Amino acid sequence: MPRIKVAIPDQFLFSMERVVGFSDVNYAKHLDSVSMVSILHEARLQFLASLGFAESNIFGLGMVVTDLAVDYRSESFANDCLIIDVGVSKFNRYGFDFGMQVTNRAFESVVCNAKIGVVFFDFDQHEMSKVPIAFKSMLGHPQIHEVQVA
Repeated sequence: MPRIKVAIPDQFLFSMERVVGFSDVNYAKHLDSVSMVSILHEARLQFLASLGFAESNIFGLGMVVTDLAVDYRSESFANDCLIIDVGVSKFNRYGFDFGMQVTNRAFESVVCNAKIGVVFFDFDQHEMSKVPIAFKSMLGHPQIHEVQVA
């Protein structure tokens, strides 16, 4: 079976550290995949908070996760300090991808590359919404001119 390969963004816009706790490891005594997803989620929320947002209110819209892919590269154990770098890429009409790289600080080894696809959502209307232009501008991404296909 082919393995997933996750491309990371050209540049990272945010970085955070997280120590692997004993509750984050599994029976094999390495970082559990479910805990990694929680760590990635926390990094996404911390990145948004660094911009002054919560995922429930970004210029009046919410953000919904549409997909998640994790490409594990090496093990991590309790008490390891992880560096989670976050960037953005692949903007489209309704959303974009968060690209992340998790590195073990002590060994400078990549633990995983990940991507989280998101869309903007109007919870009052129960529908997807276009990416706010102001949000894209904050991240250094100019407005993409959309081509209408007949």
